[in-house]
Amino acid sequence: MHTISFKSFDSGSSEAADDKTIIEGLMWIDGFAVTEGVDHPNDPLLDCLHEHSLYQAMDFPTRHKSGQNPTLLDLLFINDHNMPTSVDLELPFGAIDHVAITYSEESYDQRMHHRREDFPRFRDGRIGRQKKKGQKYNFDRQLQEDLSYAKEERQEPRRDYRRGGPRHIPSGVELWNRITIKNVKATKDELLKSIIEACPVPFVPVYYHLRGEFGFFFVESSEAASAIQRLHITLPVQGKIEFGETRRMPIQNIPVDERVQIKLRQVLERRYDPLTQSLDLSNFHYDESLCHEYYIPLSRPMNMKEVMRIITENTKDLKNLDLSDNKLQNLDNVEILVDKSVEVKALNVSNNRIQSLNVFAKLKGLPLESLILDGNPIATRLKEKGNDTYRREIRRFFPKVVVLDSDVLPAPVTFDVEPDGFKVPDTQPKFLVNEGVNDVLHTFVNQYYSFYDQGRRSELSEAYHEDVLFSLTAGPLPKNEENQFKLGAYFMESRNLMRIKESSVRSKKVRRGRSETIKLLETLPKSVHDPESFRYDVTIVTDTLMSINLKGVFREETDSKSVIRSFTRFFVICPTPRGGYYIINDLLFISNASKAQEKVAFKPVETPLKIEPSTSSGLETVQREMIAQFSVQSGMNVTYAQQ
Repeated sequence: MHTISFKSFDSGSSEAADDKTIIEGLMWIDGFAVTEGVDHPNDPLLDCLHEHSLYQAMDFPTRHKSGQNPTLLDLLFINDHNMPTSVDLELPFGAIDHVAITYSEESYDQRMHHRREDFPRFRDGRIGRQKKKGQKYNFDRQLQEDLSYAKEERQEPRRDYRRGGPRHIPSGVELWNRITIKNVKATKDELLKSIIEACPVPFVPVYYHLRGEFGFFFVESSEAASAIQRLHITLPVQGKIEFGETRRMPIQNIPVDERVQIKLRQVLERRYDPLTQSLDLSNFHYDESLCHEYYIPLSRPMNMKEVMRIITENTKDLKNLDLSDNKLQNLDNVEILVDKSVEVKALNVSNNRIQSLNVFAKLKGLPLESLILDGNPIATRLKEKGNDTYRREIRRFFPKVVVLDSDVLPAPVTFDVEPDGFKVPDTQPKFLVNEGVNDVLHTFVNQYYSFYDQGRRSELSEAYHEDVLFSLTAGPLPKNEENQFKLGAYFMESRNLMRIKESSVRSKKVRRGRSETIKLLETLPKSVHDPESFRYDVTIVTDTLMSINLKGVFREETDSKSVIRSFTRFFVICPTPRGGYYIINDLLFISNASKAQEKVAFKPVETPLKIEPSTSSGLETVQREMIAQFSVQSGMNVTYAQQ
């Protein structure tokens, strides 16, 4: 049997400070254990527990299998050597300062599983279950009924199973020892310095903070926590340091506000070596200028994301990155380095908790030449299979690695080695299967977009065949791009086959005929296309038709702002009896421009100015004769006569 006691307090209310609700016997409320013996049926403590289900209060960094935050049972029913002795919960009306848990000698299964046929109320799970339509639950009434029922039946034996399987604490939750100091009168530096010097077990205090007259900080080692409890320290002015009960609990998430961002920038600047282009982020949560005031572990995604953002905004020259000893289970958000083209060549992720090489999938774009993975579970498993297997698996993600865990590897055997001095050919502005269509191509495209961009789209009806087919597709850039401007003006008519699965809807999105096509074009936002961005591919030219694939960028003009878009357009045109061309098929794809496209859009092309030196050989014959005659008459030589 469990005995769980809650002691709530509020410094502003003496009545709340004396309130203590002890509950005995086991009862299920929305996934956590509460028992009978309630002194006040309408106690706000119980109402708050039921309303919040302890999810917001416990502030775990990871989530339960069901997709929700872990409940109290996730903290209670874990391996015996990790069982906590207390939990602190913040609630709206104050705080539950003390949750003392007493465990019996029953086995884990005996503690966890009920005989559900003997407990129909518990089996129904009325309290905390999702309410069905038309049903209304009176929580207080059902609570009292179930408490009475539990009192009568709680001695019944239990079965060895429970629907949903046994509960467990999520693997990502780190439990620390919280040290409590009563009646704090000294400063943070004075307290921590005196405790560190007096404690026989070395430790690093983390996240010192105050709550009223109480001071709190965390230590990772249970041995150090026990040693601190046994200390007797008296300060010259403030007097004796009195310690409260030590509790084992997770450290809450600390929001990365502006103050924390400034501190992070200072820490990263100090840890960066510009000479070697190296950044040391090892043991980051224990950084001496950070940990006493904050707890910023890189194992929490929001912290890693913020650190990577600061790195990419301030340097592009990073070559060596050390992420060792950070308890990392994955490398989420490190892929920002790939997205921002930071060419890291040496990566140290040793002594972490990486279980699979799949964490490197998003980092394939890094040109790594050195990788240190030693001290991770995945490295241990791969080494047991042999060094060749270890090396081969790593090179699946980073083929250029020549140093692995400080061991120099033989050069990789490849069949697509590029020769020295290999250069990717420059892109060409156009490809024409028949050079004879060059004039027709430019005339057609220039005339079309001169009408399109000048708001004269209705006049383009003469350019379309009576039975033309037109379709529009719009799609955003990949998620790693930043220019994610909304494409709402195009989505209504978009025929994106990746999104639209029904054939009837796909068919309706195809505009058939000249009038329907022009009607749609007139509804699209105003635009200005950049002719210098146009790239042409003309792959089919016959006597009866020509296919044109056109790519480029345009500026979308709206009332509030202008946005650079990217487009790809596929025309199929055929000659008319009058000597012109009709469009018989028009396919338009629109997306957001990439950063690279945006940088060069609408920039004037610089034409180099060529100045040819002037020489006498370029003078006309008449001029030379005049110079010779003047030289004879004046007595000057030819050079002076020419001047």
